[in-house]
Amino acid sequence: MPLLCYLVNSLCCLLYKRDFDRISCITDLKAVQEKKLLKTLSENKTTKYGRKYDFAGISSGEDYRTKVPLTTYEDYSGYVEEIKSGQKNILTTEDVLLLEVTSGSSSASKLIPYTRTLKMDFQSGLRPWLYDLYAYKKGIKNGKSYWSVTPAATKKQVSSGGIPIGFDDDGQYFSKIEEKLFNLIFAVNGNVAHSESMQEFYFKTAVSLLKCRNLTLISVWNPTYFLLILDYMKENAQVLLPALSARRRNEIEYMLQRQDYSKIWVGLRLISCWADANAKPYADKLQSFFPDTVIQPKGLLATEGFLSFPVTGGTDPILSVFSHFFEFISLKDDRVCFSQELVTGEQYEAVITTSGGLYRYRMNDVVEITGSYRNIPTLRFIGKRDLVCDLFGEKLNAVFVKNAIDSLNMKMDFYMVAPSGDRYVLFVKTNDAIENPDIAFRENFHYDYCRKLGQLKQMKIFRLTGNPGQEYLEECVRRGQKLGDIKPTVLHTGSGWEQIFKGEFE
Repeated sequence: MPLLCYLVNSLCCLLYKRDFDRISCITDLKAVQEKKLLKTLSENKTTKYGRKYDFAGISSGEDYRTKVPLTTYEDYSGYVEEIKSGQKNILTTEDVLLLEVTSGSSSASKLIPYTRTLKMDFQSGLRPWLYDLYAYKKGIKNGKSYWSVTPAATKKQVSSGGIPIGFDDDGQYFSKIEEKLFNLIFAVNGNVAHSESMQEFYFKTAVSLLKCRNLTLISVWNPTYFLLILDYMKENAQVLLPALSARRRNEIEYMLQRQDYSKIWVGLRLISCWADANAKPYADKLQSFFPDTVIQPKGLLATEGFLSFPVTGGTDPILSVFSHFFEFISLKDDRVCFSQELVTGEQYEAVITTSGGLYRYRMNDVVEITGSYRNIPTLRFIGKRDLVCDLFGEKLNAVFVKNAIDSLNMKMDFYMVAPSGDRYVLFVKTNDAIENPDIAFRENFHYDYCRKLGQLKQMKIFRLTGNPGQEYLEECVRRGQKLGDIKPTVLHTGSGWEQIFKGEFE
């Protein structure tokens, strides 16, 4: 089996080298990006959307910025309904292969159209990242990989026009040939997504992982998701161990009881997961379980588009310049910039144009430009610009909340701010003394004004005592979100979390 893994991984490495090499050859970022834009517009100029905004008459990025407005998902809801009913040539001339479901922690579900070219554009980010892993991370080629597979929230759905709704697992971002190759070396079969219950899903996933002696790579989104799997292994060891061979059971029984996970998979070289912003405490916890394994922060990848990926030698992920056409809205003055105009140290909201039919689409993802790698900007995810809670006009957003809580300089395992009646509550798990952040929040003019008027009462502290990461995930699943897609958040707009989390008010 190690030989098969080595051969398959080496073949993929060879296939992806060209994608990596063209990144190192970029000398004119503006030309690369404008070529991507004009190709997308030309291919879709006869669509309903393309005719509305005269794609045929656009010859430059400046033209595009002038003629086509910035958009949000609400601008596409009518077009998506037409696509769902089976109508063609709406946003793209290409047929829509499927509609992928996405939702935030406080927003309604959205359906994002996927075309064959859009999948290829995702591969334009995935392939150079994987080449970099296989070529420069010693030992990964020698073993199997676990790629995020999450249970389907509902049974497989099809729109009224016959379009499938939803991916099953991350492997579907690849081509059919790649899927077949990877299936030879995946530690967990994608069929677990169709488990009839969460218990069955966890059992099958845990058994498959525990059986795998030569696991070298784990790729998940939320680090809390994999921590949840580890917790399941610990709590259900007596059920899981009999499902293993006698030899494997003898190898790992003691390690599993002691939660010595690094000795269960001694060849594990790298875990790829979110590790910035709100995910950092959970990535740090994973690192404590696997002290000799590299925790590589994922780039910024959303259902709507592929924004960045990490590379060896880069301090932060690089912009995936061959995936989409990018623009950025400056948080300092709201000026819209092209990729070649970005300033190191400044923060921006990302805007994408994709071959899947999103044009000048505001991602609401705030990034900070941290430098460059071979003429390509490097960036770090900061938070969501659109996640706003507004009870009485205070307009708190996630970026402000994170900065306010960070200013307290507390070491925290988990924290989240959410409304409760006429005040906000800081839900926090820490061994430190807790300073009430109300003073820091009053640096926000609108929050302070609501406090002065008496509309908002002083913030309360709810000290957490249980496993808030798991409690948060399970509640989000109950509210209809897909397990593997749930993002850690510092601000939740929903109330009632004092009934969900274990703990008490101070």
